[in-house]
Amino acid sequence: MNKLNNLTINIGLIFAALITGILGGEIGLRVAKIEGLKKVNEDASHKPTIFHTYDHYRGWALQPGFTAWWREEGEAYIEINSDGLRDYEYSKIKPENTLRIAILGDSFAEAVQMPIEKTFWSIIEGKLTKCDSIANRKVEVINFGVHGYSTVQELLTLRHQVWDYNPDIVLLAFFYRK
Repeated sequence: MNKLNNLTINIGLIFAALITGILGGEIGLRVAKIEGLKKVNEDASHKPTIFHTYDHYRGWALQPGFTAWWREEGEAYIEINSDGLRDYEYSKIKPENTLRIAILGDSFAEAVQMPIEKTFWSIIEGKLTKCDSIANRKVEVINFGVHGYSTVQELLTLRHQVWDYNPDIVLLAFFYRK
């Protein structure tokens, strides 16, 4: 019986030491303001560069209204519009005489590494606006790309977000690695 009591006491002490160590580590990290996955930007406001949020259908999406400098790979000021798109604000009601193109994709479409005016979808919009065969029509190319999206998440984006904008063309942009 004495051995059983000693074993119980030793297991209890080990358990108490583990809990004390975990709690002490957590308190120490909070006091030191170390917050796990968040990365601190180099700008004066120290906004986190993680600008994704939970999404019921897709797992994650861009956080509406988020702004920050991206300086990890390239440099760009990132603005996420009120509908959670890395793009300008667009009305869901398509203006008359407008050709509207929706871009679905992953990080290549999201393109946080460069200013918005240098992204491929902005360049497409500018070139199509000057195209003679689209004369007298306004062109809107709307970016729905999100870092890390698979084709399943892009399909869910199409079903739950893209169709609200009534696009004439949907372009699926993806990157293939061999």
